[in-house]
Amino acid sequence: MTTFLLLCAVMIVAALAMMLVPLLRNLPAEGKHAKVAPRAVPAAVALMVVLPLAASAFYGATSNFPWDNPGAVTGQGAGHAQEGGSMAEVMAQLEERLARNPGDAEGWRMLGRTYLVSGRAEDAVKAYEKAIQLTGSPDDSLQLDLAEALVLTDRPEAKEQAQGIIDAALAADVNSQKALWYSGVLAVRGNDPETAKKNWSKLLEQNPPPEIREILVQQLAELGVSVPAAAGAAAAPPPGMGGGMAGMGAAAAGATGRTIRIAVSVDPAVAARLKPGTPVFVSAREVGIPGPPLAAIRISSDELPTTVVLSDANSMVEGRNLSSVNEVQVVARVAFGGTAVTASGDLVGEARHAKGAAPDLGIVISKVSP
Repeated sequence: MTTFLLLCAVMIVAALAMMLVPLLRNLPAEGKHAKVAPRAVPAAVALMVVLPLAASAFYGATSNFPWDNPGAVTGQGAGHAQEGGSMAEVMAQLEERLARNPGDAEGWRMLGRTYLVSGRAEDAVKAYEKAIQLTGSPDDSLQLDLAEALVLTDRPEAKEQAQGIIDAALAADVNSQKALWYSGVLAVRGNDPETAKKNWSKLLEQNPPPEIREILVQQLAELGVSVPAAAGAAAAPPPGMGGGMAGMGAAAAGATGRTIRIAVSVDPAVAARLKPGTPVFVSAREVGIPGPPLAAIRISSDELPTTVVLSDANSMVEGRNLSSVNEVQVVARVAFGGTAVTASGDLVGEARHAKGAAPDLGIVISKVSP
């Protein structure tokens, strides 16, 4: 937009020059006794004032650019409002965008997600319903977003609608991760532990990333299911879950979509704190958005320094991957407690990566978590 405005200014100056030069130059007398034609100074001054104002007024009246809200332009601002500002600001920008363009289905979906992570499940339901209405064609992922919001409302009357969506999703894809998870949630609420055990065990068999696996193991333990430490994890590690350069090679071979190669090293100032065999989690999440990471892998402190690869193949939540957002925050954390939850004393390093940037990123683990 800045380049465009500068170009407009240059064009106006050129137009003024073409018209002002004839008005301000001295014209020679046509005859021997004729007077020299005076310069048309008043007309030139009037033209200098009127032409820029008239051009600006004409373009402002005929263009469709939202001058009072440039962020609403497609591809910037509200489209990626999450790149900066608080959650309240993100929400306000999306609401303003939709007030101007209520037919924006993707905008309603984004607003639904923003409401959901802000704890406003009822508002999320309305936003998702609006997105579904505008989309027209069936969208299983969007339907599951609605089911998630319905489950989180805790309204008994919403349970039946959510259950119907989830059952339909499982009928279409028995391995749908989000459907398996929320089917278990509804089963527990409905005093049906056997269904919860079956679906959460099936989800665990899909070798989810460590953060999700830990939650599943905990939930199954509460239902009386003892999960072996290696179950669903060591037998067939997903790309990037191996060790060192070999792990990087496996991850690179299985990488799909947006890919980030992360060189992880340790600052000598904290290296003495490392202990052999300590888990190291490398994860990427959308900047400013809480919830599970978009992608994550686990290595060992014995492998540092090393290079690991995160890609869309490491997606942790169905429908959410690295390619679905613009900027991500990548964190490498030495987890002394061995869990996916950050604990006091863990060693951390982080960096940001924007979509379209070079895939190589360096992270130095240099901070101690308070």
